[in-house]
Amino acid sequence: MWLRRTFVYISLLVMLAALWLGIAAFVTLNDRAIPEQREDAAHALPAAQSPLRLMVWNIGYSGLGEASDFQADGGQMLRPPGREAVEKNLAGIQAVLREEVPDIVLMQELAAPGFLTHNVDVLSGVKDALPGYGMVFSSDIRTRLLPGPLSLRHGLGTFTKVAAEPAKLVRLTEEPGPIMGFLQRRYHVQVTELDVSGAPWVILNVHLSAFDEGAGTRMQQVREVLDLAQSHYQQGKGVVLGGDWNMRLAATDFPYESDESALFWVHDFPREALRPGWQIVIDPAIPTTRTNEQPYRRGINYTTIIDGFIVSPNVTVEDVRGLDLGFAITDHQPVVARFSLTGPEAAEPNTESD
Repeated sequence: MWLRRTFVYISLLVMLAALWLGIAAFVTLNDRAIPEQREDAAHALPAAQSPLRLMVWNIGYSGLGEASDFQADGGQMLRPPGREAVEKNLAGIQAVLREEVPDIVLMQELAAPGFLTHNVDVLSGVKDALPGYGMVFSSDIRTRLLPGPLSLRHGLGTFTKVAAEPAKLVRLTEEPGPIMGFLQRRYHVQVTELDVSGAPWVILNVHLSAFDEGAGTRMQQVREVLDLAQSHYQQGKGVVLGGDWNMRLAATDFPYESDESALFWVHDFPREALRPGWQIVIDPAIPTTRTNEQPYRRGINYTTIIDGFIVSPNVTVEDVRGLDLGFAITDHQPVVARFSLTGPEAAEPNTESD
Protein backbone atom coordinates (compact mmCIF):
# COMPACT_ATOMS: atom_id res chain seq x y z
CA MET A 1 0.00 0.00 0.00
CA TRP A 2 2.77 2.45 0.96
CA LEU A 3 4.48 1.80 -2.39
CA ARG A 4 1.26 2.63 -4.24
CA ARG A 5 0.80 5.85 -2.19
CA THR A 6 4.42 6.84 -2.85
CA PHE A 7 3.92 6.29 -6.57
CA VAL A 8 0.77 8.44 -6.50
CA TYR A 9 2.58 11.24 -4.64
CA ILE A 10 5.48 11.17 -7.09
CA SER A 11 3.09 11.20 -10.03
CA LEU A 12 1.28 14.21 -8.60
CA LEU A 13 4.57 16.04 -8.07
CA VAL A 14 5.61 15.32 -11.65
CA MET A 15 2.25 16.55 -12.94
CA LEU A 16 2.47 19.72 -10.87
CA ALA A 17 6.00 20.36 -12.06
CA ALA A 18 4.95 19.86 -15.68
CA LEU A 19 1.99 22.21 -15.18
CA TRP A 20 4.24 24.84 -13.60
CA LEU A 21 6.75 24.61 -16.45
CA GLY A 22 3.96 24.77 -19.00
CA ILE A 23 2.55 27.92 -17.42
CA ALA A 24 6.02 29.46 -17.22
CA ALA A 25 6.68 28.64 -20.88
CA PHE A 26 3.33 30.14 -21.94
CA VAL A 27 3.98 33.33 -19.99
CA THR A 28 7.52 33.63 -21.33
CA LEU A 29 6.43 33.19 -24.95
CA ASN A 30 3.66 35.73 -24.62
CA ASP A 31 5.58 38.35 -22.64
CA ARG A 32 7.18 40.87 -24.98
CA ALA A 33 8.56 43.16 -22.30
CA ILE A 34 12.30 43.79 -22.02
CA PRO A 35 13.21 44.15 -18.32
CA GLU A 36 15.70 46.91 -17.59
CA GLN A 37 17.96 47.57 -14.64
CA ARG A 38 19.61 50.99 -14.52
CA GLU A 39 22.05 52.48 -12.04
CA ASP A 40 23.50 55.96 -12.11
CA ALA A 41 27.09 56.50 -11.11
CA ALA A 42 27.58 57.51 -7.47
CA HIS A 43 29.00 60.88 -8.57
CA ALA A 44 28.53 63.16 -11.57
CA LEU A 45 30.49 61.77 -14.51
CA PRO A 46 32.98 63.90 -16.47
CA ALA A 47 32.34 64.90 -20.08
CA ALA A 48 33.88 62.49 -22.58
CA GLN A 49 37.05 63.57 -24.31
CA SER A 50 38.51 62.45 -27.61
CA PRO A 51 39.74 59.85 -28.26
CA LEU A 52 36.92 57.75 -26.81
CA ARG A 53 38.03 54.33 -25.57
CA LEU A 54 35.55 51.46 -25.98
CA MET A 55 35.59 47.78 -25.13
CA VAL A 56 33.26 45.14 -26.55
CA TRP A 57 32.99 41.74 -24.85
CA ASN A 58 30.53 38.85 -24.85
CA ILE A 59 31.26 37.26 -21.47
CA GLY A 60 29.10 34.17 -22.02
CA TYR A 61 27.35 34.56 -18.61
CA SER A 62 30.72 33.70 -17.02
CA GLY A 63 29.97 30.07 -17.77
CA LEU A 64 31.88 29.27 -20.97
CA GLY A 65 35.52 29.21 -19.94
CA GLU A 66 38.06 26.75 -21.32
CA ALA A 67 36.62 23.80 -19.35
CA SER A 68 33.11 24.14 -20.81
CA ASP A 69 31.33 23.00 -23.94
CA PHE A 70 27.67 23.68 -24.75
CA GLN A 71 24.83 21.47 -25.97
CA ALA A 72 23.47 23.96 -28.51
CA ASP A 73 26.88 23.93 -30.21
CA GLY A 74 27.15 20.15 -30.30
CA GLY A 75 28.72 19.66 -26.86
CA GLN A 76 27.57 17.70 -23.82
CA MET A 77 27.00 20.36 -21.15
CA LEU A 78 23.80 22.31 -20.60
CA ARG A 79 25.49 24.54 -18.04
CA PRO A 80 29.04 25.04 -16.64
CA PRO A 81 30.80 22.23 -14.74
CA GLY A 82 29.99 23.84 -11.39
CA ARG A 83 29.66 27.01 -9.37
CA GLU A 84 33.42 27.11 -8.85
CA ALA A 85 33.99 27.33 -12.61
CA VAL A 86 31.61 30.31 -12.89
CA GLU A 87 33.31 32.07 -9.97
CA LYS A 88 36.77 31.43 -11.47
CA ASN A 89 35.69 32.84 -14.82
CA LEU A 90 34.09 35.86 -13.16
CA ALA A 91 37.26 36.63 -11.23
CA GLY A 92 39.19 36.58 -14.50
CA ILE A 93 36.65 38.86 -16.17
CA GLN A 94 36.87 41.29 -13.27
CA ALA A 95 40.68 41.37 -13.50
CA VAL A 96 40.57 42.31 -17.19
CA LEU A 97 37.99 45.05 -16.62
CA ARG A 98 40.01 46.54 -13.75
CA GLU A 99 43.15 46.59 -15.88
CA GLU A 100 41.60 48.09 -19.02
CA VAL A 101 39.17 50.68 -17.53
CA PRO A 102 37.56 51.78 -20.84
CA ASP A 103 35.36 54.87 -21.12
CA ILE A 104 32.49 52.65 -22.24
CA VAL A 105 32.06 48.88 -22.00
CA LEU A 106 29.61 47.17 -24.37
CA MET A 107 28.86 43.75 -22.94
CA GLN A 108 26.76 40.85 -24.22
CA GLU A 109 25.48 37.75 -22.38
CA LEU A 110 25.69 39.51 -19.06
CA ALA A 111 23.64 37.57 -16.52
CA ALA A 112 21.75 37.86 -13.26
CA PRO A 113 21.95 34.85 -10.90
CA GLY A 114 20.12 31.80 -12.21
CA PHE A 115 20.31 28.34 -13.70
CA LEU A 116 23.18 28.77 -16.17
CA THR A 117 25.34 30.66 -13.67
CA HIS A 118 24.81 28.17 -10.82
CA ASN A 119 23.14 31.13 -9.09
CA VAL A 120 26.30 33.25 -9.18
CA ASP A 121 25.43 36.96 -9.54
CA VAL A 122 27.57 37.76 -12.57
CA LEU A 123 25.94 41.18 -13.04
CA SER A 124 26.91 42.31 -9.55
CA GLY A 125 30.41 40.94 -10.02
CA VAL A 126 30.89 42.99 -13.18
CA LYS A 127 29.53 46.12 -11.48
CA ASP A 128 31.99 45.61 -8.62
CA ALA A 129 34.84 45.60 -11.14
CA LEU A 130 33.63 48.90 -12.66
CA PRO A 131 33.13 51.24 -9.68
CA GLY A 132 32.06 54.74 -10.61
CA TYR A 133 30.36 53.67 -13.86
CA GLY A 134 26.74 54.23 -14.80
CA MET A 135 24.98 51.13 -16.10
CA VAL A 136 22.01 49.78 -18.01
CA PHE A 137 21.27 46.05 -18.18
CA SER A 138 18.43 44.80 -20.41
CA SER A 139 17.43 41.17 -20.84
CA ASP A 140 17.02 39.60 -24.27
CA ILE A 141 16.43 36.21 -22.58
CA ARG A 142 14.43 35.81 -19.40
CA THR A 143 12.07 33.37 -17.76
CA ARG A 144 9.11 34.16 -15.54
CA LEU A 145 7.43 32.19 -12.74
CA LEU A 146 10.41 29.85 -12.40
CA PRO A 147 12.10 30.02 -8.98
CA GLY A 148 15.41 31.90 -8.78
CA PRO A 149 17.84 28.98 -9.14
CA LEU A 150 15.99 27.83 -12.28
CA SER A 151 15.52 31.27 -13.82
CA LEU A 152 17.31 32.91 -16.73
CA ARG A 153 17.96 36.63 -17.14
CA HIS A 154 20.68 37.34 -19.69
CA GLY A 155 21.26 40.28 -21.97
CA LEU A 156 23.11 43.46 -22.87
CA GLY A 157 25.03 45.73 -20.53
CA THR A 158 26.41 49.19 -21.30
CA PHE A 159 28.70 50.69 -18.66
CA THR A 160 29.88 54.31 -18.91
CA LYS A 161 32.40 56.31 -16.88
CA VAL A 162 31.73 59.45 -18.91
CA ALA A 163 28.60 61.60 -19.03
CA ALA A 164 25.92 60.26 -21.39
CA GLU A 165 22.18 60.29 -21.96
CA PRO A 166 20.20 57.33 -20.57
CA ALA A 167 20.44 54.44 -23.03
CA LYS A 168 17.40 53.74 -25.20
CA LEU A 169 16.31 50.30 -26.36
CA VAL A 170 15.46 49.68 -30.01
CA ARG A 171 13.91 46.32 -30.86
CA LEU A 172 15.09 44.10 -33.69
CA THR A 173 13.47 41.32 -35.69
CA GLU A 174 13.05 38.13 -33.66
CA GLU A 175 13.52 34.52 -34.67
CA PRO A 176 10.31 32.89 -35.94
CA GLY A 177 10.34 30.16 -33.30
CA PRO A 178 11.34 29.86 -29.63
CA ILE A 179 14.68 28.50 -28.44
CA MET A 180 14.36 24.98 -26.99
CA GLY A 181 10.61 25.27 -27.48
CA PHE A 182 9.91 27.85 -24.76
CA LEU A 183 12.41 30.75 -24.81
CA GLN A 184 11.66 33.66 -27.13
CA ARG A 185 14.66 35.92 -27.41
CA ARG A 186 13.76 39.62 -27.42
CA TYR A 187 16.49 41.05 -29.64
CA HIS A 188 17.25 44.73 -29.24
CA VAL A 189 20.01 47.34 -29.39
CA GLN A 190 21.10 49.63 -26.56
CA VAL A 191 21.58 53.15 -27.95
CA THR A 192 23.67 55.63 -25.93
CA GLU A 193 24.03 59.26 -26.97
CA LEU A 194 26.75 61.53 -25.59
CA ASP A 195 29.01 64.46 -26.40
CA VAL A 196 32.69 63.76 -26.96
CA SER A 197 34.89 66.87 -26.81
CA GLY A 198 31.71 68.84 -27.48
CA ALA A 199 30.62 66.87 -30.57
CA PRO A 200 27.56 64.57 -30.71
CA TRP A 201 28.12 60.81 -30.77
CA VAL A 202 25.95 57.72 -30.54
CA ILE A 203 27.12 54.26 -29.40
CA LEU A 204 25.12 51.10 -30.23
CA ASN A 205 25.48 47.86 -28.28
CA VAL A 206 24.63 44.97 -30.61
CA HIS A 207 24.07 41.21 -30.21
CA LEU A 208 22.54 39.43 -33.20
CA SER A 209 20.95 36.01 -33.59
CA ALA A 210 23.24 32.97 -33.63
CA PHE A 211 21.22 29.84 -34.42
CA ASP A 212 18.76 31.06 -37.06
CA GLU A 213 18.78 28.57 -39.90
CA GLY A 214 20.34 30.06 -43.02
CA ALA A 215 21.15 33.29 -41.12
CA GLY A 216 17.96 34.92 -42.40
CA THR A 217 17.16 36.59 -39.08
CA ARG A 218 20.74 37.80 -38.72
CA MET A 219 20.72 39.36 -42.18
CA GLN A 220 17.49 41.20 -41.42
CA GLN A 221 18.79 42.37 -38.05
CA VAL A 222 22.07 43.70 -39.45
CA ARG A 223 20.22 45.77 -42.01
CA GLU A 224 17.96 47.18 -39.30
CA VAL A 225 20.98 48.08 -37.18
CA LEU A 226 22.81 49.72 -40.10
CA ASP A 227 19.71 51.72 -41.04
CA LEU A 228 19.44 52.94 -37.44
CA ALA A 229 23.12 53.89 -37.45
CA GLN A 230 22.76 55.74 -40.76
CA SER A 231 19.85 57.77 -39.41
CA HIS A 232 22.09 59.04 -36.58
CA TYR A 233 24.99 59.72 -38.95
CA GLN A 234 22.72 61.85 -41.14
CA GLN A 235 22.10 64.01 -38.07
CA GLY A 236 25.81 64.81 -37.94
CA LYS A 237 26.79 62.40 -35.17
CA GLY A 238 29.79 60.16 -34.91
CA VAL A 239 28.46 56.59 -34.80
CA VAL A 240 30.10 53.49 -33.33
CA LEU A 241 28.41 50.09 -33.31
CA GLY A 242 30.03 47.45 -31.16
CA GLY A 243 29.10 43.94 -30.24
CA ASP A 244 28.81 40.28 -31.08
CA TRP A 245 27.63 40.15 -34.69
CA ASN A 246 27.53 36.33 -34.86
CA MET A 247 28.94 36.61 -38.38
CA ARG A 248 32.52 36.51 -39.56
CA LEU A 249 33.73 40.08 -39.83
CA ALA A 250 36.80 39.02 -41.83
CA ALA A 251 38.21 35.95 -43.51
CA THR A 252 40.36 34.05 -41.00
CA ASP A 253 42.73 31.09 -41.20
CA PHE A 254 43.52 30.31 -37.57
CA PRO A 255 44.48 26.60 -37.27
CA TYR A 256 41.80 24.17 -36.08
CA GLU A 257 40.77 20.53 -36.14
CA SER A 258 37.06 20.90 -35.33
CA ASP A 259 34.74 18.87 -37.49
CA GLU A 260 32.95 20.97 -40.09
CA SER A 261 29.65 20.07 -38.41
CA ALA A 262 30.67 22.35 -35.52
CA LEU A 263 30.71 25.30 -37.93
CA PHE A 264 26.99 25.10 -38.75
CA TRP A 265 26.38 28.60 -37.36
CA VAL A 266 29.17 30.32 -39.30
CA HIS A 267 28.11 32.90 -41.90
CA ASP A 268 29.91 35.93 -43.31
CA PHE A 269 28.94 39.51 -42.59
CA PRO A 270 27.18 41.00 -45.65
CA ARG A 271 29.73 43.63 -46.59
CA GLU A 272 27.54 44.79 -49.44
CA ALA A 273 25.14 46.12 -46.77
CA LEU A 274 27.68 48.73 -45.65
CA ARG A 275 27.17 52.18 -47.12
CA PRO A 276 30.19 54.00 -48.62
CA GLY A 277 32.71 55.13 -46.02
CA TRP A 278 31.55 52.87 -43.18
CA GLN A 279 34.29 50.63 -41.75
CA ILE A 280 34.48 47.30 -39.98
CA VAL A 281 37.04 47.67 -37.18
CA ILE A 282 38.80 44.55 -35.83
CA ASP A 283 42.20 43.25 -34.85
CA PRO A 284 42.83 40.65 -37.59
CA ALA A 285 45.52 38.88 -35.54
CA ILE A 286 43.35 37.84 -32.57
CA PRO A 287 40.31 35.52 -32.79
CA THR A 288 37.31 36.65 -30.79
CA THR A 289 35.27 33.44 -30.55
CA ARG A 290 35.72 29.67 -30.49
CA THR A 291 33.42 26.74 -31.12
CA ASN A 292 31.83 25.12 -28.07
CA GLU A 293 31.39 21.55 -29.27
CA GLN A 294 34.18 20.59 -26.84
CA PRO A 295 36.21 22.26 -24.07
CA TYR A 296 38.82 24.62 -25.49
CA ARG A 297 42.18 23.40 -26.79
CA ARG A 298 44.34 25.80 -28.74
CA GLY A 299 44.66 24.74 -32.36
CA ILE A 300 41.83 22.21 -32.00
CA ASN A 301 38.64 24.29 -31.63
CA TYR A 302 37.70 26.42 -34.60
CA THR A 303 38.24 30.14 -33.92
CA THR A 304 37.31 33.23 -35.91
CA ILE A 305 36.39 36.92 -35.55
CA ILE A 306 32.76 37.86 -34.98
CA ASP A 307 33.15 40.58 -32.32
CA GLY A 308 34.17 44.13 -33.16
CA PHE A 309 33.05 47.55 -34.27
CA ILE A 310 31.52 49.32 -37.25
CA VAL A 311 32.05 53.08 -37.51
CA SER A 312 30.60 55.91 -39.57
CA PRO A 313 32.64 57.78 -42.21
CA ASN A 314 33.32 60.72 -39.87
CA VAL A 315 34.96 58.54 -37.20
CA THR A 316 38.72 57.99 -37.14
CA VAL A 317 40.12 54.79 -35.63
CA GLU A 318 43.11 55.69 -33.50
CA ASP A 319 43.94 52.07 -32.66
CA VAL A 320 42.29 48.70 -32.10
CA ARG A 321 43.50 45.55 -30.38
CA GLY A 322 42.06 42.20 -29.46
CA LEU A 323 42.95 40.81 -26.05
CA ASP A 324 44.28 37.27 -26.34
CA LEU A 325 43.16 35.61 -23.11
CA GLY A 326 43.55 32.10 -24.48
CA PHE A 327 39.77 31.61 -24.15
CA ALA A 328 40.51 30.68 -20.54
CA ILE A 329 37.60 32.54 -18.95
CA THR A 330 35.12 33.16 -21.79
CA ASP A 331 34.33 31.72 -25.21
CA HIS A 332 34.67 35.25 -26.64
CA GLN A 333 37.65 37.57 -26.37
CA PRO A 334 37.34 41.33 -25.87
CA VAL A 335 38.26 44.01 -28.39
CA VAL A 336 39.39 47.48 -27.29
CA ALA A 337 39.60 50.51 -29.59
CA ARG A 338 40.02 54.29 -29.46
CA PHE A 339 38.00 56.58 -31.72
CA SER A 340 37.97 60.28 -32.55
CA LEU A 341 35.74 62.42 -34.73
CA THR A 342 37.25 63.85 -37.91
CA GLY A 343 36.06 63.64 -41.50
CA PRO A 344 35.04 61.00 -44.02
CA GLU A 345 38.43 61.26 -45.74
CA ALA A 346 40.27 59.68 -42.77
CA ALA A 347 41.82 56.30 -43.48
CA GLU A 348 43.27 54.53 -40.47
CA PRO A 349 45.62 51.55 -39.99
CA ASN A 350 44.75 48.34 -38.14
CA THR A 351 41.20 48.17 -39.46
CA GLU A 352 39.24 45.85 -41.72
CA SER A 353 37.16 47.83 -44.16
CA ASP A 354 35.62 47.56 -47.58
